[in-house]
Amino acid sequence: MSVDLILKQANDCYLNGAYQEAERLYRMVLGFVGENSDILNMLGLVAAAKGEHETALGYYNDALKNTLQPVAVYFNMAVSLNMLQKYDAAINAYQNVLRLAPDTKEAYNNMGAIYEKQGLRNKALGCYQKAIELDSSYMDALVNYAVLQDDIQTLENLAKKYKNEALPFYHLALYAFDKQNYSKALDNALIADSLAEAPEIKNLVAQCYLNQNDNENALKFFHQLLLSDKKNVDALINCGILENDEDYFKKAISLYPKNYKAHLAYADFLYKNDRTIEAIEMYHQALLLNADDAALSNNVALILKDLGDEQGALDLMLNAFMKSPENMDISVNIAETLVLLYQKNPAEAKRIAKLWHNMANDNVFATKTLNAFENIPSFNDKEYAKALFDEFADVYDATMQKINYAVFEKIKALHVNTEGKILDLGCATGIGAVKLKSLKSVWTGVDISSRMLQKAKKTGLYQQLIQADAIDFLQKNREQFDVIFCLDVIEYVQNLADFLTPDAGKLLILSFEKAPDSVLTWRLSPFGRYQHNPSYIKEILSKNGYKNIDIHALMLRKENGKDVDGFLALAS
Repeated sequence: MSVDLILKQANDCYLNGAYQEAERLYRMVLGFVGENSDILNMLGLVAAAKGEHETALGYYNDALKNTLQPVAVYFNMAVSLNMLQKYDAAINAYQNVLRLAPDTKEAYNNMGAIYEKQGLRNKALGCYQKAIELDSSYMDALVNYAVLQDDIQTLENLAKKYKNEALPFYHLALYAFDKQNYSKALDNALIADSLAEAPEIKNLVAQCYLNQNDNENALKFFHQLLLSDKKNVDALINCGILENDEDYFKKAISLYPKNYKAHLAYADFLYKNDRTIEAIEMYHQALLLNADDAALSNNVALILKDLGDEQGALDLMLNAFMKSPENMDISVNIAETLVLLYQKNPAEAKRIAKLWHNMANDNVFATKTLNAFENIPSFNDKEYAKALFDEFADVYDATMQKINYAVFEKIKALHVNTEGKILDLGCATGIGAVKLKSLKSVWTGVDISSRMLQKAKKTGLYQQLIQADAIDFLQKNREQFDVIFCLDVIEYVQNLADFLTPDAGKLLILSFEKAPDSVLTWRLSPFGRYQHNPSYIKEILSKNGYKNIDIHALMLRKENGKDVDGFLALAS
């Protein structure tokens, strides 16, 4: 077989993506012709196509030693240097291209993209402008120039003028996608897909369908993407998710063993399919690849918490907290997990609570938790309650059902009159009005949490909703109401004597958690809530003008599978 025929076969293999065979054939040619710069350059391109850019650079450097036409080699070298994030070296290679071939518009455009990555906006714009000066219809540079300036009007004008060019439509789709206008994004992405076969376009179309909950069409485009790019990691991951097929995840991880998203998606798959131990191992591998992902640390910790490994959970939660201290979800999870650990190992829970408090002594949950463990009344009750219930708002109703909250049923069983002007102190999401409102009642809701009030507003059952602290509001407005509901509120109030004042309303309905028999007044429990002795409650109510006081024992709710004893007081 002649060298020319072998070379033709090698080129055909390269163009068809058969890179291993192309490399074998190019090496065969090299054995016949010696250190040929063109063959070395092609071997560099093969290595680059395989993602082996360091190897590619070796071939390009060897090619430069023998070539009389180095422009293409410098250009290819710049591409690999860019892929290796060696940006200054890539810029230097492109400058060598321009030194030898000043009219190479692609070099200016690619330099602009590198400067853009480096945050050098003006240099990037200058390079794009140079490319446009060389060719006023050069679409890559025109689009890059418009995108960098956030010039959507220019993109739309380009799309109208160049109706057969995919790039403007693709970037219009990206812009709409970023703005969460998925319908408009899909329209433009489909046009782009009809004009050009490009993996990134098909991926965007599929993502648009996903965000519109059209999984069938999303899957169709992910499969199309895999036909043109069998190793596309996004397509592999999403096909695995949509088809609930772990083979896709395994393939993605085998191809990209350091791909964080592939490991995370596979871990999620394993966990959803009740393969918890395997899932934890895969989550840990994902964490090794991306230790800075606070959300992942927190989510894995929640799994360990559910499995009863509170200390392992707390290690991950505290790591997440250090990465993202502003995320109150993480703080709530740490506090809840510390309480669980306290029931098994109080000394260790206190040690970790002190460690957390030392890390963040301005964090309301850290302060409250440590105070609760040491039975020290908190100074930050209002701040704590607001932060807690803001975080709790989205899951409040589901949680109340899950813990078998029994107060509303007890009120109904006692046939409590709920007519007239009703004050719902600590109204939360409005669940009290949903359960108890009558046709002859007008309700006012008060809560310290703005997020709870947003939920309560959606019920449409309140004449007015007011964000305020319960104590402050009650002291100034109690005389306006016939009935005052105060349910699951004084658990967050340090001293009941501060809560009730003389000139009692017509009817007060008050729930509270039972303190241990050894506690004669009240105490702060390890759970972070105040508990009260019913005799003390009755005494305070009597001192504040209430004549008729009935206190009924009940099981308030379930907590970690255990009954929480409490009382419902009716006072008038």
